[in-house]
Amino acid sequence: MIKTLLFLSAMFLSTASLSQGLTICNGEFALCAASTCKPTGKTITGNNGVAYPEVVCRCPILNGNNIADTAMGNMKGSCAPTDSDHVWSTFWPKMVYPQEASNFSHKPADMNVVIQSCPASIQQGARASNCFSWNCKRGPNGIALCNCPSGQVPANTAFLTEAGQGDPKACYKHPVSLPYKPEGAK
Repeated sequence: MIKTLLFLSAMFLSTASLSQGLTICNGEFALCAASTCKPTGKTITGNNGVAYPEVVCRCPILNGNNIADTAMGNMKGSCAPTDSDHVWSTFWPKMVYPQEASNFSHKPADMNVVIQSCPASIQQGARASNCFSWNCKRGPNGIALCNCPSGQVPANTAFLTEAGQGDPKACYKHPVSLPYKPEGAK
């Protein structure tokens, strides 16, 4: 439980310090925190003007409060969707929700969040993905397809992820994640 609270606090505080567009939205949103992604072979450019390798992620569409940074990703200052075929990939701390690792099952036992650390020693930081405040296209069955950047941090960066429901193989599958520097790291 302490690890979960640290993860959620770090996620909120790290995004809060990055931009002045941090806000609470309400409505439908894609929650990609437990998703792994696939490279598209293209690049994607956000509001910061920097191009990164693009990945596509499958994320459940949820409804309710969600945290966004309307100045980050490719948001344009508003929580409003760009049209009826799209939702924003934002974040809200949830401990139970449909996840890619269980094929988005709605069975209670399949929806529990497991946060895992992917250590810097596995050199996967550059493959970690960031879907926070990116536009997503609605897909079938309440799933959104989100094009997001990866490669925003060096390979030797540790990160936390909800992807894989505890399966360490998810660390190697371009997971949506939160980079961090473990205590005592140089």
